Amino acid sequence: MNSDACQLGPEEEHILTSFTRRLIKIAADAGAHGGTSTVDVLNTMLIPAIALERRGFVAHVTAAADALFDDDIKIKAKRLFVRDLKARALLKASLDELASPVKSLLADPPIIVQRRDKLLVILRIWPLEGVAHSSEQELQALVTLNLLGPPQDFRLRHNRRRLLS
Repeated sequence: MNSDACQLGPEEEHILTSFTRRLIKIAADAGAHGGTSTVDVLNTMLIPAIALERRGFVAHVTAAADALFDDDIKIKAKRLFVRDLKARALLKASLDELASPVKSLLADPPIIVQRRDKLLVILRIWPLEGVAHSSEQELQALVTLNLLGPPQDFRLRHNRRRLLS
């Protein structure tokens, strides 16, 4: 698959980022100030997310994220693993930066994970800050997973112009 065909436009990227950032903030604030955890709030909202502790190990996985796991995206030895080599390199760089003492509180650019015969997945790492950061096993970040599709081979098979010619 050509990864260039999967890129979001600036407007779509802005909408997805803004919406997800707000959901993560709501969940983190609820987890920090309420009687429930951030992950429980994300589970209630059916958000596919993975909570990472300060060394990048997986601390919690929401049920919606667990449902997306397969051989291409999974938890392996308490780490998030992606089979796609390009996405794996980007993920490693983002997680290394997250573990460094000087880190940004802004989300990294999205990581698009190619999967065999399935919809693409966008991973985005959201650093937690403030009270949410220091609670719940010292959670450092949340990784959200969003399906991006349909896959390119589906689009090519169902292209209207191609079907009409």
